[in-house]
Amino acid sequence: MMKKTMTKTVLATMLALSGTMAAIPCTAAVDSTIVTTQQALDNEGYVLGVNAYMWGSTLVRMEQIARQYSDVSAPQSDTSYRGPLNEFGHARRLSTPADTDMPTANRDTLYSSAVLDLSQGPLVLSVPDVTDRYYVINMFDMWHNLFQYVGTRETGSLEKEILIVPPGWKADGAIPRELNIVEAPTSKVWLWGRTQVMGEDDYSAAHAIQDQYTLTPLTEYMGGESLQLRPLSPRPGRADDPLRFYVELGEYLKENPVDERQQAMLGQLNKIGISEQGFDRSRLSDTTISAMVKAVADGQKMVMAQQANPTTLEIKDGWVYAFNLDGFGDDNAMRSLIAHPYLGGQGAKEAVYPMAAMDTQGKPLTGQRSYTMKFDGEPPVDAFWSVTVYDAKSKMLVDNPINRYSLNNLSDLKKSPDGSFEITFSHQQPSADTNWLPTPAEGFYVLTRLYIPSKSVLNMDWTVPGLEQR
Repeated sequence: MMKKTMTKTVLATMLALSGTMAAIPCTAAVDSTIVTTQQALDNEGYVLGVNAYMWGSTLVRMEQIARQYSDVSAPQSDTSYRGPLNEFGHARRLSTPADTDMPTANRDTLYSSAVLDLSQGPLVLSVPDVTDRYYVINMFDMWHNLFQYVGTRETGSLEKEILIVPPGWKADGAIPRELNIVEAPTSKVWLWGRTQVMGEDDYSAAHAIQDQYTLTPLTEYMGGESLQLRPLSPRPGRADDPLRFYVELGEYLKENPVDERQQAMLGQLNKIGISEQGFDRSRLSDTTISAMVKAVADGQKMVMAQQANPTTLEIKDGWVYAFNLDGFGDDNAMRSLIAHPYLGGQGAKEAVYPMAAMDTQGKPLTGQRSYTMKFDGEPPVDAFWSVTVYDAKSKMLVDNPINRYSLNNLSDLKKSPDGSFEITFSHQQPSADTNWLPTPAEGFYVLTRLYIPSKSVLNMDWTVPGLEQR
């Protein structure tokens, strides 16, 4: 005991003398060292804050979406797809420029949406026979992992019943054989559906299909009583809290346990107060907090910059292709990008979404010029294709005198005898013998949708023709 005490005393004396001796020649040097150390700690807080945003913003976004899309407290428009918890909501008509609830909305399918809380029990998803059109219902977890497709390509056109269960669920008894069991990675699941519309006079037929997408609690399906649902908890944190992102991330981590693969990331974030027990700011300095606030703002910019990242995208003739929308791996920035402006994007085997904001010369698209796309024939797809124009600022459809927002395989296209055709993009109406897509007066972008693309599309042996200035 005496030896341990003496050792501690000697060490303490040496440390004290070391500090005193260092201070004798230059006190300013000590102050400089202290400041540099604090700056290094603040820099670490900033870096960890950026990592927290890159990694956790997808979870925060999806949990926000779960609450937003299941909130039907206000009257809903007929383009809204919100529905009560564990129930489908359906858009009943295609969007127009007057509808601003969803940027970059398509003009090919009616959307359907359902937020599931499987912590309150498994649910049976039922879909009908769909033989005359394309449809798909995607299952997303709270990390925007698309873990199951149900629809034309993946499961076929016949009627189906799928039992969706929470992680680690075990059946108490026998489960009917007709149910295909799908285990979700998280206890909340977002279902995102698309049902093809063959023009506006086809709404009633599309609605009849949508109405047969149903969700039934397993207890009720097995003949028992339906359980009383608990509502989702309100969005945590205060709107005026500059650290609200971290507060939300901490709360949502309590509901979404981190798998073993991500434990190392979470372990690093413990240094800025983030853990599976929530967010604790009590040990953070004011300067570290400021660095973390800046990290969120900069993290948002870094995520949006992924739209032009040549290491994750393919670019040809002004078109940008992304082929990994259902397989992000450890690319957290790309995952976050898709979960924000491109929420609900599908994998390439289901659909490819080339986007162009530039012409073939690399110049921004503008309504002050006219452009053409020259097709040798229709795109090689097994479902359908379309080309749609959007305003660059609002990301909405473009108001125009002929109420035409897209062209697709169902359009009455003017073609040459060999099957080739051109699409003209211009703000002013061209001659009557053109396939005209009106543009805004200023900047715009174009999205091509290729549903169930062929191998030639996936391999980029066939690519979308560029927009050439006329």
